[in-house]
Amino acid sequence: MDEQKYSVNLKSLHTLLVLSFVVSGIYFLSELVSGLTLPMVAEYYNSHPDAVPDQWGILLERSLSVPQWYYLLSALLDATSIVGLVMMWRLRKNGFHYYTLSKLLLMLMPVLFLDRSFIGIGNIMIGILFIALYFYLLRTLGVFGAEGNNNGADTGNDMQQ
Repeated sequence: MDEQKYSVNLKSLHTLLVLSFVVSGIYFLSELVSGLTLPMVAEYYNSHPDAVPDQWGILLERSLSVPQWYYLLSALLDATSIVGLVMMWRLRKNGFHYYTLSKLLLMLMPVLFLDRSFIGIGNIMIGILFIALYFYLLRTLGVFGAEGNNNGADTGNDMQQ
């Protein structure tokens, strides 16, 4: 692969990684805070149900119906995906595996543990799209020993595992 194409693909990868890092970071913080504060919020809501407007009450009741462990496990999986993103930034193929496994588990969790109304088809489609884009970019950069590395020869980009 010529240097210009390699540079463009690397820049595309970094742009996608930054976007994913921001989104995963927001999800991680949101799920962690939700998981840690759920008992206090439930206690307050149960003792002061009139303090919350009706339109917010419906959303709050829906959020409170999710078990605390679900939020904490989601936060852990998002943290794992962030670790994978950092590893992919360093062109380590294990980062792709960490990211992909955590995202697939996050997509599967609502199907297994919550009712169908919690399943976000859009989230699943975007998750699969990002996994495919990462695979394509990492493959073209030679991380998987494909076309980017002189017919699969190791040039040092296949990082320590």
